[in-house]
Amino acid sequence: MRREVINNLFYWLSRKVNYPLIHPEVVQISLSYRCNLRCRMCSIVDLLPSDEELSTEQIYRVVDGTASYGVKELLLTGGEPFLRKDLFSICDYSHAKGLRNIITTNGVLIDADMSERIAGSNLNHIHFSLDGLEETNDYYRGKHSFAKTIEAIKLLGKKRAAARNLSLGIAVTVMDENVPQLYDIVQLVDGLNVDVINFQPLISDNANFIDRKIPQNWVVAEKIPLLRDQIERIEKSAWKHITVLKEPRLELLIKYYQGTLKKADWVCFGGFKTVFVCFSKREPLVYTCHGICGNLNDISLKKAWTSREAQKLRMHSRNCRNLCIQSCYSREASGNLKNALDCKTRKGNNE
Repeated sequence: MRREVINNLFYWLSRKVNYPLIHPEVVQISLSYRCNLRCRMCSIVDLLPSDEELSTEQIYRVVDGTASYGVKELLLTGGEPFLRKDLFSICDYSHAKGLRNIITTNGVLIDADMSERIAGSNLNHIHFSLDGLEETNDYYRGKHSFAKTIEAIKLLGKKRAAARNLSLGIAVTVMDENVPQLYDIVQLVDGLNVDVINFQPLISDNANFIDRKIPQNWVVAEKIPLLRDQIERIEKSAWKHITVLKEPRLELLIKYYQGTLKKADWVCFGGFKTVFVCFSKREPLVYTCHGICGNLNDISLKKAWTSREAQKLRMHSRNCRNLCIQSCYSREASGNLKNALDCKTRKGNNE
């Protein structure tokens, strides 16, 4: 409890002085931009050619820098991470360095054999993307994607007793077609013994958070009352197994889609909470949502994160008017001094 309060305070102070006084919570590595799906809302797929991906050895060096900086969680994402043949080797190496391994996936590639391999691996948490019940999810992500994702969750549910501390999560991007189903999605995955679920807002370009325009699949004004009703039902329900992550608070989705969200509503911890490592021409690059602040072939992760360039990028995030309320930039417990010093544990703050 005391450590949590201290961490909250250090994050709050870090944002005040525009310099990281505490190490980030997570390092997120983009393993690949390849994907087996072509989702309607995604602009990451095939963003760069596969021959520009980081090698296994380069990723190991990023892991080394992550561990030496004191970060405890490694988030492996894509594209689709399960397209990397070295994925389990990366998890083994990361585990040996004391890191918790998290993977985001569409789940479509997880069959019986893969679930067996996952159960015996050093993979600690799998976060599945699921954007509706069957017809709606398949509309967004492709035919049969819903059935394959649900089957993957069921397969891993059966393996959990033999797995090494494996937990399961769901990420739902809130969009116009799935608003009526948000409560039903939680109810469905609660029955599958999924541990956590989070709801994230739609952005126009998930490869570029800076340029903002109203994208397709935006929640239209006529559905705002329905969105409010769905959130209230989710908040009031007593779930058997699942924890609804409120990072950020669910009610902010209403203001977000109404276009009435203000800086006073949500504090951005971009440049403090999560380090992003992307790649270009086989170079590992550290970035925040406003640009690159270091090449890990040249400098350490810590030096990149504490550099003058990183400080400049943090100021851009601090002055940003396009509030994205993405969970990777959200740290509600450290949003103000009162919260930072609050000793009450916030349920659902951790995966």
